[in-house]
Amino acid sequence: MDRTKDLENKIIQKNFTENFLSLMPTFYEMESSFLSGVYKRYGDLEGGNIVIFFARDCHLEIMRKREKDLSFDLSLDNFWENHRNIFQSKKKIILVSQQTGLPKETTRRKIISLIKKKHLKKGEKNKLFWEPDTDLKESYVKIIDEEISSLSKFIFEQTRLLSLGLSISKIEREIKNNYSFYWYHFLNVQLEYIKFWQDKLKDLEMLLIGVQVLILTLNSLRRNYSDLTQFFNNQKNIKNLSQTNPDISATSISDITGIPRATCIRKLDKFVRMKVLQKNSKTKRYSLILDQTTFNPMLQPEWMKHKISILSDFSFIVIKGLVKKVL
Repeated sequence: MDRTKDLENKIIQKNFTENFLSLMPTFYEMESSFLSGVYKRYGDLEGGNIVIFFARDCHLEIMRKREKDLSFDLSLDNFWENHRNIFQSKKKIILVSQQTGLPKETTRRKIISLIKKKHLKKGEKNKLFWEPDTDLKESYVKIIDEEISSLSKFIFEQTRLLSLGLSISKIEREIKNNYSFYWYHFLNVQLEYIKFWQDKLKDLEMLLIGVQVLILTLNSLRRNYSDLTQFFNNQKNIKNLSQTNPDISATSISDITGIPRATCIRKLDKFVRMKVLQKNSKTKRYSLILDQTTFNPMLQPEWMKHKISILSDFSFIVIKGLVKKVL
């Protein structure tokens, strides 16, 4: 592929579709890091998702500064100055509910809690907006650095398969230099992805817990099989693996995600009832069910197709921006 030509969305989507199972471990590791961080900062994923909505729109307002000034600095270094000097429009609860997929009353209750905890602020005429506390600037930048690192690895894996010759360091540098542009799109895809699972599972903690089991399983498969797509297409492989499928404990998941162990056990047992996971009665550890007759609903073809659509659209925007700026 000629790197100097504009990329087409269909090329990114084809790359994603053909290498879906190979790309998923890196994607799930990125999601685990991001969602675990959101959970630990805000106490639950529903409230955290609302903060994501307000943060996304903050970055959108910062980006709009480029409409009047093409040289406007969107960098991470300038973010603190930018967020203090933008106007964030008033958001109605019904809009927040629609964008996050949360029920209206749940949204109202979570917003009240977020205001009390100073994660959201209320300005004149009851206008709600997100503004990170300046006192937490150092910890905020550290968190963003980690999230940019995870995102860069995910994007790098795609650019490597496309032979674009981009290093992780170049990707990280470009994201930081035009931070609000990339982070608006990153948070936008997170909102869409989380809303999708909110609709399917009605429980965002189950999403975060399920991701841990998927990471464990896919990484184990990747170590033993060079072509994961071919592996999943071979029923004999799946049946042979059923006896040695890697497992994980509720304690490990609790340590990674910050979700209390008792809650993890309750959610994991719900996955067992859904026939997504199986539980070893002796070790009390959980593993993914790979038999096609009870195939994991989180990997159903129509769900995967939607996931590919969401992620390839996002990757197209990011990779096109990288190619334009870096190559």
